Amino acid sequence: MQPNNMQAQPAIGPMQANMATPQPAPMNYQTTPIPPAPKKQSNLGIVLAIIFGVLALGLIIFIIVDKLVLSKTDKPVEKEATSAPLSVRLSEIEIPDGSAADVLKNTLAGRTFTVNSEFEEYITFTSDSKYTYSYFREPSADREKLQASTQSGTYTVNDKAITLDNEETFQITGDYLVKTSEKISKNNTAVYFDALQLDTVLPNISTAFSTYLNTSKDTSAPNFEKVRIDRYYCRADYSNKKMTNADSYLCDTTYSYLFDKTKIETKFNAAKVKSFPAYCAIKNSPYLSYTKDGGSCQNDFTISTWNFVIVRVTDNISYRVMGAFRTLDGSTEILPRF
Repeated sequence: MQPNNMQAQPAIGPMQANMATPQPAPMNYQTTPIPPAPKKQSNLGIVLAIIFGVLALGLIIFIIVDKLVLSKTDKPVEKEATSAPLSVRLSEIEIPDGSAADVLKNTLAGRTFTVNSEFEEYITFTSDSKYTYSYFREPSADREKLQASTQSGTYTVNDKAITLDNEETFQITGDYLVKTSEKISKNNTAVYFDALQLDTVLPNISTAFSTYLNTSKDTSAPNFEKVRIDRYYCRADYSNKKMTNADSYLCDTTYSYLFDKTKIETKFNAAKVKSFPAYCAIKNSPYLSYTKDGGSCQNDFTISTWNFVIVRVTDNISYRVMGAFRTLDGSTEILPRF
């Protein structure tokens, strides 16, 4: 039983019951996103980075060892062809151990070798495989009447031996070449000087020759100032009995004695003659010893003559003249000139 003072509560109808039930939020309502649960981090990336790092470090170490250690000791090293500026003498060029047999071909390229300063006969190596060769077939006979022939082709080098495609051969000896054949030119043993070295070779030989002639001249003969070599043709001809194995080559040499003009003028004026050749011709001329073997006095106060001269080259830069002659011992026949 309800108390009398309580009011009766109205009954809840179906519509009110529905309104009391919470409704879902509209679809466009912004809700705070819930972050996904963190994934468990994988170690694969770290492992790969370590592997690649180790490989890179190993490669670097291998390269360093290969270049700096093995290349100097265990690994054979291929030698590059030796070359040098044209001003460098052949005898100054060092050939590394283990070099190819043709290592000197680059050194020869661009060089010209000639029998004398007139370039009567010469060979130019225009590259490390090609040449131009100027020659006489019969040098002693053809020199005065024929123009030299010229031929071009290819060549090979084996150690210090040079072979042309025409079968002519040369041997590198010190700073010069020695002809070792006569396939198309009959000048076997001819010496071919490096053309760029002539400005030192010829003066040095002249100085050595002056020293020799000064020590071997007649003590009563007038002194000369120096000797000038006018023409030369040299051969490393060891069949000549005057040559020894210590000598380098034998030169057919035309040369002149140079005298002090003022001293000679005083002498021939006193003798009442008008020229040096006339003074040489008088009966008691002090210069007769210079002309007795066919020498001739010239108006320029020189006396020209000739001899075979034995030259010895020491340390490739010093020269000594070991003798001068025209005939062999025990013979009065003058040897044929080159």
